[in-house]
Amino acid sequence: MERKFAICSIVFAVLHFAGETVWHFKFGQFLPMLIVDYIAVSLLVYGGVKTIGSENYIGLLCGAWGFEFCLNYRTLFGRVDKLVSGVGHGNPAIDTTAYVLAVLLVGSVIMFLISIVLTNKNAKNT
Repeated sequence: MERKFAICSIVFAVLHFAGETVWHFKFGQFLPMLIVDYIAVSLLVYGGVKTIGSENYIGLLCGAWGFEFCLNYRTLFGRVDKLVSGVGHGNPAIDTTAYVLAVLLVGSVIMFLISIVLTNKNAKNT
């Protein structure tokens, strides 16, 4: 199960990387915000590769998914704050992205919870 989860994490990281890169070139964004996304991608890829090699590294993936969840949480509610305050209404980059970020938040919390379960299972077996 850990190996499949690690592969799924790497696939998500590649999609995250592609999406953020396209977003950056299409709409632009403050460079530190792009860098933090690339940090999340790097953590997921590194944790995924290490976990494929040994299930003992599942805790690293758990930390990566925790970081990803927090990043998605902050990004979504930063966007929602702009929508509620009326900033950016009518701007598809803000309006549509809020819905996409909501889906990503749900997905990342699910993956984070799965990683916690796998980490606890692995800890009991060692």
